[in-house]
Amino acid sequence: MSLMQRLIGAALRPRVKSKAKGKTFERLAEQLVASRDYLMPRVLAAKDTPGNREVINHWLGIERWSLSNAQSWEDPPTPRSYRPFRLPEGATLAELQNGFAGAREASIASAREFARSGVNPEAVVTHKDLGPLTLLEWFQYIDDHSRREVIRLRR
Repeated sequence: MSLMQRLIGAALRPRVKSKAKGKTFERLAEQLVASRDYLMPRVLAAKDTPGNREVINHWLGIERWSLSNAQSWEDPPTPRSYRPFRLPEGATLAELQNGFAGAREASIASAREFARSGVNPEAVVTHKDLGPLTLLEWFQYIDDHSRREVIRLRR
């Protein structure tokens, strides 16, 4: 792990843990809906620039990677890169916008399904930079990531 990754992990881990404290899967699903409703108009209004395509692909990759990790809670994978979860280089803005929208809907549906199924919210899956996170913390991380980085998206 690089020094930068260690620094990011050291800064974000307490933030994610603190924000997830006392929440339920249902509450996190509601939070994901609220952030979807905040983010999607911005994603859809983004100019078609290399920078905006990169930002949306980054968010999409992180969201899909995070959800994959959370859904693997019964047999957690070894920590791995998010890069395979991005769309291929050269993806169009429309493909990226649709991909992010779909990834967010999948995250919302998964949080709701975890709540309905009685999945243990304290089950732990290791994040490659933040270390061990509970499933609730993973959903908080999903929500927090794109909210934190919304400033990177240019209209």
